[in-house]
Amino acid sequence: MNSTNTAAHCEITHHWFGWVTVPGQGPAWARGHVTVPLCAPREQIYRLIAAWLRERGCTVPADLSQVITLLPGQITPARPANDTTPRSS
Repeated sequence: MNSTNTAAHCEITHHWFGWVTVPGQGPAWARGHVTVPLCAPREQIYRLIAAWLRERGCTVPADLSQVITLLPGQITPARPANDTTPRSS
């Protein structure tokens, strides 16, 4: 019997935006997108966004969902494991 469950092989891309604080410079508008497995919990998405913001020197509040708006995602088939094509950011 073959499985027809394609959810395990899909990813979802969420676009996000919001005001963040940059120490020494004040508020800044930030936006981007994050691609995760379809089954990824919302907390994981916010952790990835927080890590990205911290790498760029932004102050990240404990509850990032208070300052970042996460838009509904777009589902896409996952790339094959051996596909090394870079993704646009």
